[in-house]
Amino acid sequence: IAQCLVGSEMCKETGEVTRLKCELDRDHGSYKYEIEFNVGRTEYEYEVDAYSGAILKAEQDYDD
Repeated sequence: IAQCLVGSEMCKETGEVTRLKCELDRDHGSYKYEIEFNVGRTEYEYEVDAYSGAILKAEQDYDD
């Protein structure tokens, strides 16, 4: 999952992925992956349903 997300985000920007973090968490009886990484000065955060692979949350923040 993380590799797919990283690959899709790298298509949007030029640069290398840094600070890749992926954790499996249990939330109200269901499991989800929390994925964070940086590409250049942009930080990406995702929550992905561990069972279906559906993206539950997608955020990006540019560090000035």
